[in-house]
Amino acid sequence: MQIPCLKFRYRGGKLDDKLIKMKAIENINVINFRDELLDNSIDILMDAYQDLPEYGEQSRKRAKRYIKWLKKHSTLFVIAKVRNDFAGFIVADASWTDMEGKNVGEIHELSVRKRFWGKGVGDFLLNLALKHFSQKGLKQAGLWVGEKNKRAIKFYEKHRFKKTDTKYYDWLRMVRSL
Repeated sequence: MQIPCLKFRYRGGKLDDKLIKMKAIENINVINFRDELLDNSIDILMDAYQDLPEYGEQSRKRAKRYIKWLKKHSTLFVIAKVRNDFAGFIVADASWTDMEGKNVGEIHELSVRKRFWGKGVGDFLLNLALKHFSQKGLKQAGLWVGEKNKRAIKFYEKHRFKKTDTKYYDWLRMVRSL
């Protein structure tokens, strides 16, 4: 059953009705990342990778360093709250150049707390990033995903991302047209 989102905040432009439809979430609030939310972001990141720790950060200290890197390399960094619970975040960069020298919208990180998996939070956040890229005039979005992260690969394929032949260690490159 589709339930419309009741609350959201997003400064990146107008959202259309398709982007505010959720599967099982009654209330989602999207807020821009700020330094006071660093610990909440670390909590989300550590929770999201608990089943595949080889793709996450091994400590809170390393997660903090990674999130600070994400902040520097983003044009969109938003956190989703469901009711009063920090549920997930996405970090995207509309000014990224890929390994082939093409300008692409890059999804650097999409993390959702495990208890919110399958409830539409990831769909919502990914759609925000794709909309952000389209508004910036980009024609392609890309990301790297761990090759053993079958759940994430299936999620991205559902959103029309395709695997490429490009690999970096145990990471796969996926892209889609906008």
